[in-house]
Amino acid sequence: MKSDKNMSKNTIKTKSIGRPKKELDVNIIANLSQIGCTQEEISSVIGTSARTLQRRYADLIQENKNKGKASLRKKMWEKALKGNEKLLIWLSKNELNMRDKIETQSIVEPLPLIIDAKAEEVIDGEEKR
Repeated sequence: MKSDKNMSKNTIKTKSIGRPKKELDVNIIANLSQIGCTQEEISSVIGTSARTLQRRYADLIQENKNKGKASLRKKMWEKALKGNEKLLIWLSKNELNMRDKIETQSIVEPLPLIIDAKAEEVIDGEEKR
């Protein structure tokens, strides 16, 4: 009889406490995160809170954001190598840390005083010519 009681305790199913988990479409979350949507944007599309996304799908979102960045970078790189000058400049500034340098010189010495008149030419406040 004791074994019957043990078996009945093991077979009793308990109901979970709280609201049931809403099933979310993982493909939609992955696709939206891959095109760069924020967690707030994704949550409004799928009908849940950003906090739920952060708790349950943070790794999936981060992985797909990185995939999206990599594919965008690849396309930009291909276009730049085909001759798109604007992309070449942008990539060189962002990937190679190149800068548009405008060199300015600051002169800290005083300018020399240049006087055309000679001392002998000025007599009694009048100039000789």
